[in-house]
Amino acid sequence: MARLDEIDVNFKSDTITAEDMQVFNCLSAPFKIHGLYEPYKSERFMRLPADFADCEGVTEGVRTLMFHTAGARVRFATDSPYVAIVAEVDFRGQMPHMPATGEFGFDMYAADVSSRKDSMYKKTFVPNGLSAENPRFDGFYEFDDSRMREITINFPLYSAVNKLYIGLKEGCRLEEAQKYTIDKPIVYYGSSVTQGGCASRPGTVYTSLISRWLDADHINLGFSGSDRGETALAEYMATIPMSAFVYGYGYNSPSIEYFAETYYPFYKIVRDKNPDLPIIMMSSPSCIRIRPEALAERMTKRRAIVMKAYLQALEEGDRNVHFVDGFSLLGTLEAEEATVDQIHPTDHGFYYMAKTLYPVLKSIIKK
Repeated sequence: MARLDEIDVNFKSDTITAEDMQVFNCLSAPFKIHGLYEPYKSERFMRLPADFADCEGVTEGVRTLMFHTAGARVRFATDSPYVAIVAEVDFRGQMPHMPATGEFGFDMYAADVSSRKDSMYKKTFVPNGLSAENPRFDGFYEFDDSRMREITINFPLYSAVNKLYIGLKEGCRLEEAQKYTIDKPIVYYGSSVTQGGCASRPGTVYTSLISRWLDADHINLGFSGSDRGETALAEYMATIPMSAFVYGYGYNSPSIEYFAETYYPFYKIVRDKNPDLPIIMMSSPSCIRIRPEALAERMTKRRAIVMKAYLQALEEGDRNVHFVDGFSLLGTLEAEEATVDQIHPTDHGFYYMAKTLYPVLKSIIKK
């Protein structure tokens, strides 16, 4: 029986064939890494300071997932007629309900430097043939011409990245990308939905969509199954210079009581250190009408806790706090099509989330 890539050539994996290529470590200048904690000092790709790997004040999930590269990007400008990557990731088995292109893959966007047009999706670097014994893969994309472009390569959502090398035509121009229009990052804290489960590729997560639409930097602090509102995380997040804080914590709290006890104190730690920071309190995204009754009841109670915290913040004089209803995030009539398992969004679901959050963030950041 023939293999699929023999029947349809569009399913063939990439192979690097250019002989005039120069290869760069993505940690070298003028490449710029975004969304990670001090990668140039540590030479590691991680979303939290190294101390958190041994911190008893956070869950084991956070200590593991801090090395997953959700939200990480490398940006640069070049007139190379092609871009190639060679990546080494941490393969520990694939999730059955998420595409490997989202879990382990990279994707690439490009914008014309001369006109500063919006970044356009160009390529998914597909992680073919991954295994524990073979954690490396490569990818290649060729443009139609050699004009200057700003390139953004998004890192995998559910894997650690050990190494990333970028291949460009030898002798091409290579420069720093321009700064984001909103240079202070939007910081997102939440669950697996924030981390990106189960997007088909990194660029389709709601955090990435909003980042491109606003031309804003962002930091993704979603921790799958592990958003517990720990004090240590609140104290760290309060120190991050940011343009807005999207507080989507709560889906994985062990109980309603725990959630009620931790939700407002976490917000207060961030607010006390950042009195003028726009904060969005966002209840967990949920399509109530397709949920089992017990789960729908639990999500309704958690939504009420978020609303109570929001009203309390307003009563205490906070005029830069905002509420986004999680029941509206996945759309209305089409909401049953927005998830893979009644919990984790498809790309369709992430698009609806981004469309709901985008005008809120645009308004409050401009203000």
